[in-house]
Amino acid sequence: MPVRRDELMLLPPDVREWLAADHVVWFLLDAVAAMDTSALHRRSRLGGAGRCPYDPDMLLALLIYAYAGGLRSSRVIERRCREDVAFMVISGLCRPDHATIARFRKDNDAAMETLFGEVLTLCGRAGLGNLVHVAVDGTKVLADASRSQTRDVTGLRAVARRLLDEAAAVDEDEDARFGAARGDELPPELRDPQRRRQVIEELLNKAAADPDPRRGRSRVRKTEKADRALDLAEQIEADAARQADTQLVPLSAAVQRSQQRVARLWAAAQAKAQARAQREADAHARGEKVPGRPPRPVDEHVRIRKAEDVVKRMQQRLAHRRAELAVVTGKRNLTDPDSRFMPVMGGTFVLGYNCQFAVTADHLIIAVDVVADTGDVAQLIPMLAHVDQAVDRLRQASADPSLGVGVALFDAGYASVENLTAAGPDRLIALGKRDQVAGQKPPTRPPGPDATAIEQMAWRLNTPDGKALYKKRGATVEPVNGHVKDRRGLRRFARRGHTAALAEARLAALTTNLLRLFSTDTRAASPA
Repeated sequence: MPVRRDELMLLPPDVREWLAADHVVWFLLDAVAAMDTSALHRRSRLGGAGRCPYDPDMLLALLIYAYAGGLRSSRVIERRCREDVAFMVISGLCRPDHATIARFRKDNDAAMETLFGEVLTLCGRAGLGNLVHVAVDGTKVLADASRSQTRDVTGLRAVARRLLDEAAAVDEDEDARFGAARGDELPPELRDPQRRRQVIEELLNKAAADPDPRRGRSRVRKTEKADRALDLAEQIEADAARQADTQLVPLSAAVQRSQQRVARLWAAAQAKAQARAQREADAHARGEKVPGRPPRPVDEHVRIRKAEDVVKRMQQRLAHRRAELAVVTGKRNLTDPDSRFMPVMGGTFVLGYNCQFAVTADHLIIAVDVVADTGDVAQLIPMLAHVDQAVDRLRQASADPSLGVGVALFDAGYASVENLTAAGPDRLIALGKRDQVAGQKPPTRPPGPDATAIEQMAWRLNTPDGKALYKKRGATVEPVNGHVKDRRGLRRFARRGHTAALAEARLAALTTNLLRLFSTDTRAASPA
């Protein structure tokens, strides 16, 4: 059959007929309508000048549908609003431009936490959120930053000096060209109306012939970037100082204890010498002699000299450690100062963030966080707090006050005595490869009443029930991590800074939860 592209056709006059009734767009629009988006509407009314703003609910639905397909570029979303029927239906043929979409996403970072909770409420009302177990895991997401823009303190100060020198050179050039004038006055030839048109045409022709009309970066931008570099250098030094103070506390305390021991030994030796001297004086008055060898001088006592040697060695060790910590080795990225180098599989490092997800047994994301910490051990307690807030919301949504987490599952990256004994739900935390503890083999007998938290966890992980339960961790959270990266496109953040990264992670998580709800509701009618 020949293709006839010149045949006249008409779309239905009602956009509601452009998509099938079971299309995901209608579900997303209904879900957004059921959410409390008053914060978005309040912000859209700010200002009051210019044309009427776009409907915030429409823009939110547009972002959610775009993220559902892994589209995060505002320019791509704008193009889809002109080419894709589903995007046209969501936008109501309004066709917002990319600047509007990007500005809406940027201006509503704080609202994403509330919207994530609203979606969680919708899922709880639908019966999602099986809390028989909750798995928590971290995954590294690249930052929108260049590795080559990472500098240490010396490099940051060098960048600041170079930029300030360039800004000063711009000032000197302007002073030489304009003198005491502002520099924006009309030249004499433009003040004459008869000559003005001719001069403007000559300037336009000259600008068109100039192969590089841009004459460098502005002084203001150079100064701002220099200030940012200096601020980052000061942050690195302040962080290093706080870290040094924390690390030197135990060693300083040990030196102080050694000095106190020396003082006690001196006091005891001096008291003993004074008592001997008093006895000798009393015996001399009676014409007698005190028996025994006279004591050595206090500064020649062996115990005192050994104790003083210990103090000297510890003071030298403290001074050496303080000198080591005084060398600031931290780095910051000029493009995204909040990002850090994160270790990944294979021993390599990527510049990005550590994204934490808490996922229920039915693959519902109930908590999400983004941190700059390269490890997971410090994230267990904060994530349990986020999980507790999510459980409260699910209780209210499901009207089930008895709802609670059965057991929380963590990999070995979260293992520590503090995390094992912290308040919160029952948990399983892997202790290492094959559940080994400090290089030892898995225990073969139950721990005694005096066993440590690590020994108790090692035994529990080695039981058949513990092994079967811990196997559910990977099958629960890791597919969601991969799904968010692969289907939502969150392998690299589209925006810069911790606040923007957290908002984008929440948007990707709430989108994933909505699609989970959609597939659950429609599974009986459409297995796909």
